[in-house]
Formats: sequence, structure tokens, C-alpha cells
Amino acid sequence: MKTHFILLLFVCLFAGIVKSQVADTVRVGNRNMMLAEKAYNEGISQYNESKFTESMQKFNEAISLRPNFVKAYYNRGVVKAEMDDYEGAMEDYKIALEAMPDFAMAHFARGKARMAQGDTQAAIKDFNGAIESNDRLYFAYYYRGVLFIQEGKYDEAIDDFTTAINIKADFAQAYHDRGSVRKLKGDLQAAIADYQQAVFLDPGMAHAYNNLGSVRLSMQQYSQAHEFFTTAINIMPGYEKALNNRAIANMKLGWYDIAMEDVGKVLEKSPDNYIALTTRGLIRYRTEDYQAAEDDFTLAIRLNPEYAPAWLNRGIAREMLRDPKGAKLDWEKAVSLGLIEAEEYL
Repeated sequence: MKTHFILLLFVCLFAGIVKSQVADTVRVGNRNMMLAEKAYNEGISQYNESKFTESMQKFNEAISLRPNFVKAYYNRGVVKAEMDDYEGAMEDYKIALEAMPDFAMAHFARGKARMAQGDTQAAIKDFNGAIESNDRLYFAYYYRGVLFIQEGKYDEAIDDFTTAINIKADFAQAYHDRGSVRKLKGDLQAAIADYQQAVFLDPGMAHAYNNLGSVRLSMQQYSQAHEFFTTAINIMPGYEKALNNRAIANMKLGWYDIAMEDVGKVLEKSPDNYIALTTRGLIRYRTEDYQAAEDDFTLAIRLNPEYAPAWLNRGIAREMLRDPKGAKLDWEKAVSLGLIEAEEYL
């Protein structure tokens, strides 16, 4: 989902200045400035109505009338970013920052554009610049935290999400993402506390309920996990991750038919969902349908040969099918993909 950047509203205060000028050339200049402000404000109105082409035309007009109109360059960059023209957006942000080096929102917006292009280090540098220019810019801390997660810098990510929360106490997404980092670090109780605060602030946050269920699942609290997954699905019918996860909880509870119904809903909509195919294979394995289980794991591997759990579980199914050689090869492949728990089968 795209994030709409904050547009800087410009208040036109030129009436008194125009009256005080007498030279014709200055009056013309002031008139151009007023027309630029008019076009600029119209550009904002068009943007707020999601009329991005018309909005950009108005910002072009404002800049042609007033070439040093820094905020118009910034806003035109915002519109270009909405239209996925990240290179064009960054050119406009560069012009704005050359004129106003401490323009925090321009640093932030350029960071978002660089983030969209996968340039993590440059994006972090821009978010740093935004924070140096305005240390209350909570969303700059948040996005920098997201990038720290991608780099595996979990403590730094937690620090940034915490700072964002300290600035904006009702920032539900920051609570959620801090919870996810804490889950990655194995601090499950802290993760639960963050997820619960997230859904308290935003009761419609389906992915937070799904993650609460995932934590309970990892803690072998299957009934509670089932309840959280159900809440997520009630909020977002057809939520594939929650349906797949509820299928696992149902399987753990021994409710195999219901588990198959949930995973069936996922595969009906997304037949190439290799995670759901692996889940169905697990359910079939639990019901001792080993050949069908092996078939599901094989399909999952064909769709994503890098998905280690499918290799591990196909090896287990092959062992039950009296194919020890094939099982060993699958477990070795799972280990090579980084699934250390497969080593215990070798």
C-alpha cells in the first residue's frame, strides 16, 4: 500500500506586498508569484482527489511561473512518486534540498523513493537526514526501523519503533512491527504485548491478530491460536495467511476435516500457494495418507525449490513410504537451504 506524503500547504500573503510595489516589472513579478500560488494550491486540491496527472500539471505551472518555488518542486516529486516515476521524483527532491538542505520532508520523501527502488543504504541516509532536520518526524524513525529489519539489525529497529511510539503514542503499526521484531528475537511475551496494544489501537488490524495467533501456535497454545486466526479471518474474509495458519492449528488440535477445509479455501483461490500445499501435505501425513502427502510436498518444491520445509517433510513422508535414499537426499537438501532441524534426521 502506498504512503501518501504530507503536502506542505502554502498560505498566500502577497496582497500587501503587491500594493507596496510601483515598478511595472515588479508588479508583473508579483503577479506571477500570485498565479504560481494559485496553481500550487490547485495542484494540492487535485492531489487530494487523487488526480495525479492534473496535479502535476498545476505544479509544473507553478514552477514555470516561479522557478525557485521549493515546495512546488517537493510536491511535484510527491506526485511523481505516486505515479511510480521514482527517478523523476528524486530529481525534484534534489532541487528542493539544494535550495533548502534542512527540508526534513524532502529527505524523508527521497528516502521512500529510494526504498521503493531497493536502495536500502541511500534510503537510510535520507531518513537520517530527515531525523537530523526534525527529530519529531516519527514516520522517518518508523521507516528506518523497517529497513533495519531487512538488514537484520533488530535492536536498532526496536529502538526506532520505540522512538516513533514515544513521539506518537497511538502509532499502531509501530507497535505491530516492534512486536514482529521481538518475535524474531524470541521474546514472545514482549511480542504478544506489542501485538495486543496494536489491536487495542486499531481493532481492524487483521495481520496483528494473525501474528498473535502465530505466537500462540509457536507456544503450542493451539486453541488460543485458533481464536486469533478466526478473528483475523472475520476481519478480512479470505485472508490466506490466516486461513493457512488456522489449518495448522486445527491439525494440531486433531480437527483434520476442518483443517482441510481451511487449506482448501486457500488453494481454491491460489492453487500455486506452495506454503498451503505444504500444509495440506502435513495434514495428509497426519491422517497417514503418505503418498498424497509426498505428492503435495513435491508440488510445493516444484513451485519453490528454495522452500526448505517442503524438502524436510517430503523426506519424512518418503521414509514412511520406505524410500530411505530419497528421504536422505531431501533432508540433505533441507539442511543446505539452512533448515538446521533437518540435521537430526540424517
